[in-house]
Amino acid sequence: MIRLTKEQADALRQFRLVSNAENSSFSIETKELLDPGTVGEYLLKLKQHIGAADEKVAASILVKRYAFLPVTYLYCMTAWNLKLDISHENLSLESQEKNGLWLPGFRFKNLWGKAAGADRNQWREDAIRSLFSIHVFPILDSVAKEAKISKLILWENIVIYLFWLYETVLPEEPLLARQASEDFKFIIEEASGDLFGRYNENPLKRYHNKKIFVESTGKMIRPRKTCCFSYLTNSGKRCGTCPQVCKNL
Repeated sequence: MIRLTKEQADALRQFRLVSNAENSSFSIETKELLDPGTVGEYLLKLKQHIGAADEKVAASILVKRYAFLPVTYLYCMTAWNLKLDISHENLSLESQEKNGLWLPGFRFKNLWGKAAGADRNQWREDAIRSLFSIHVFPILDSVAKEAKISKLILWENIVIYLFWLYETVLPEEPLLARQASEDFKFIIEEASGDLFGRYNENPLKRYHNKKIFVESTGKMIRPRKTCCFSYLTNSGKRCGTCPQVCKNL
């Protein structure tokens, strides 16, 4: 295992990496999200905190915030050829607020990773399995069952941030552009379903639809296929890629 340097840790703070534990009832050990009773109680508290209409909305927002863990992990994988230790026991979600929004951070008990070997393709496949099948899927399964929400929504809540990472963040670093393109193609198009959990097909592929041009903003966006329900919270705002908004463009 290789311990990340201070410079690397600082670079990951843009993805909500934190160093300190927060004394808050909304901070939680990741492993606790796998317990039906605990995750049920947590969603009830979170619903009240963010003004969510119901537990389904709270679950969607929770996973949307949780998406920054895969972003952090994949940035390390692509930029530094490091496979972070994201065992459930090594992580906690630390509650934070910014401009009235609940934007929790992630704290690693041990911030270290395993370097890529001679066969990077095999290492990458193992890294993707560790992230999605071993870490993310059990949490999505737990949250989905408790809140009775479709995993189609939860997976899209994650993949939209992977699009951001690989189409916006990493391409800004010229030396990483080629590797980022190859890793992105593998994750979204080539990776087999079993790397993501109990799937025959890659659950992320369905969301990689074409972007459309929005004249009012002058930007290209990729409309979501599902709604994340963020408008059913205190903010009352819809996302810029909301399917309800985009269908009228």
